Amino acid sequence: ESEAEPVPVLVPDGGDTAQLRCRAQGVPGVQLHWEHQGHALSPDEARFQEHQWREGPWTSSLLTVANVSQDRARLRDQYHRLNWDQYKDRHRYQYQNWHQDQNWDQDRNRTLGTFVCVAQNPLGTVRRRLQLRLAGTGT
Repeated sequence: ESEAEPVPVLVPDGGDTAQLRCRAQGVPGVQLHWEHQGHALSPDEARFQEHQWREGPWTSSLLTVANVSQDRARLRDQYHRLNWDQYKDRHRYQYQNWHQDQNWDQDRNRTLGTFVCVAQNPLGTVRRRLQLRLAGTGT
């Protein structure tokens, strides 16, 4: 289940907050929590705010991520550095690979991170990955 493709969540260009939604049901009832970069989100981290509620058998969670522009700036910085390091030492004849690499980098540049929604009850645990991405202009 956790190997399923991550669900893309797009952040509009210029947007500074993003909302990730997750919903699960189970008997007995399900608890949800979020993980980011391999760790459970800590409740005192101001940039993440979670709201959880129940409707019948369903438990829902809404995670609001603030300061997205911070990540965007950091990514852009990494991206340019990565491109420069990657291309500066290349010889002319290697540029036939250019398009392929360019697309790969562009894709990396648009991913702000993967969040995992973890649903747990006494019978087990299910993880669902959501990938925060910049809504690319012209894609």
